[in-house]
Amino acid sequence: MALLEVRNVTMKFGSLVANDDVSFDVEKGSVVGLIGPNGAGKTTLFNCISGFYKPTSGKLFFRGQDVTDMPAYAVARLGAVRTFQVVHPLKEMTVLDNVLVGAFLRGASAEKAHEVARECLSLCQLEEISDRMAGGLPIGYKKRLEMARALATGPELLMLDEGMAGLTSTEIKAAVEIIKGLQKRGITLLVVEHIMEAIMSVADKIVVLDGGVKIAEGAPQEVVNDERVITAYLGAKFSQRLQASRGGANNG
Repeated sequence: MALLEVRNVTMKFGSLVANDDVSFDVEKGSVVGLIGPNGAGKTTLFNCISGFYKPTSGKLFFRGQDVTDMPAYAVARLGAVRTFQVVHPLKEMTVLDNVLVGAFLRGASAEKAHEVARECLSLCQLEEISDRMAGGLPIGYKKRLEMARALATGPELLMLDEGMAGLTSTEIKAAVEIIKGLQKRGITLLVVEHIMEAIMSVADKIVVLDGGVKIAEGAPQEVVNDERVITAYLGAKFSQRLQASRGGANNG
């Protein structure tokens, strides 16, 4: 059984169809990339999966349980937790205290919560700035803090909504390392991302949306060769460049 099952999900806002009959699975222990052009419906789908929206139709199952009608806090307590494109740390609290907020969702004692928070800071390469105020951090650190706070809740499924947007190339490499490290620890990830080189390097499977419709699903190399994806999102020149860079890396 898949950890997450998305079944024929449609989300309408009046006459606007943001998601149209979308279905796919996220297997336990995998990293699944969700990509597509701006306005494709990726974040709307995240909002449906995480309980912020109730789909107009369709079903969502997490660990075999129907979560379609569950509110966000109930979905999070089951172990499906998401981050947001626009990060909102608790500005007047330290990095450590921000992560403690997530740790206390487990109902942990203060001692256990501190232990969990420290571990999450380490996993996200933030332990050296644990005492800094969150409001003054640059965007790269804020993105990692958002991830660490979500991790502290103890998720089985971590959903990252453009966690690399606005980062430098060095910060993107660090984010890729963090994602790979989390997968090795058994955490399943569903990742919305526009940086194709990054998502290609971490994803086991990629799902592509365009205009709210799923137009492709498969292994990264299959998706990047799909004519529908090239036309809707990548463009032929970018697809060729991406394949050439991956070919060079594989030869190396």
